[in-house]
Amino acid sequence: MGRHHPGALTENSLRFAKRGSVEKRFSRTAANSAAVVMKGGKAMSAVAPFPGAAFFHKGQRSPVISAMGKRLVAEGCGKYQSGPGPEWTVADQQSYAAWQRKLKFQGADANGIPGKTSWDRLRVPTAPPPSPSGARVASPVPGKGVTTPYRKKGPHWSLGYHTGADYAAPEGTPCVAVRSGSIVRSGKDSSFGFFLVLRAGGFDFWYCHLSERTVNSGSVKAGQKIGEVGSTGNATGPHLHFEKRPAGGGFGSDVRPDW
Repeated sequence: MGRHHPGALTENSLRFAKRGSVEKRFSRTAANSAAVVMKGGKAMSAVAPFPGAAFFHKGQRSPVISAMGKRLVAEGCGKYQSGPGPEWTVADQQSYAAWQRKLKFQGADANGIPGKTSWDRLRVPTAPPPSPSGARVASPVPGKGVTTPYRKKGPHWSLGYHTGADYAAPEGTPCVAVRSGSIVRSGKDSSFGFFLVLRAGGFDFWYCHLSERTVNSGSVKAGQKIGEVGSTGNATGPHLHFEKRPAGGGFGSDVRPDW
C-alpha cells in the first residue's frame, strides 16, 4: 500500500486509514472532548449515531440538527446568522462543509452533507429526552421529519402551494401537542378529514388527516398525545398535515409552521 496523503482524504478512505498519523491529526478537538456523561462512576460518551445522509434535507426538523450546529460552532465552523436548528438549512450545510474541509475532505466529500466518518469525528451529543414540564417538542410526530415542506408549489393544491408541512408515518403513529395550550376545535372536513386545532401563543396549529383524536377539547401539555396519524379526507397516504395560522385565521392565512 502506498504512502498515505492526508490532503487527499475522502469520507471512505479515512475509515480505513491506519492508526497513528491520522488519529493524531484529530486527537482532541473541542467537539471530541464534548458530550461525556457519567455512568456507574465511569465516563461514557453520549454521542448521537449517524442518522444517514438522507436524513439531512430541506424541511427536516430535529434536536439532533440543533446539537450538530452547536458542535460545528464549537469547532469554529459555524456559518449561522441565527440558530442553529432545529430545522436543516443552507447555513447548516455551509457549516458542515467547513467542518469537512477542516478534516481535509475535498470535492464531493466536502459538499456539506454529513457522512459517517465526519459525523463520528464531530461527536454530536444525543438529544435529551422530552421534558415532562411541558417544554416545546421536536416534532408533532415524534421521531418523524418533514416529508413535504411548507409552500411547496404544485397544481394539486387549491392555492397552488402547500399550506402546511407533511409528516409521513404509518397509520396509528402518535401525534403530540407541539406546545402547551388548548384544543379549541375538533371536527371532520372533506379535505382535512378528522382534524384538531391546538391554540397556543396566539396561533392555531392544525392537525389534519387523523385516524383518531384522543383529545377533543381542553388544556394539553407540550408532548402530550392528542391524536394518531391517518389518511382521512383528501389524502394520498397516511401522514399528518400540520398547519399554522394566526389564532382564528381561516384557510389561506397560513404562516410558516414552526412553534
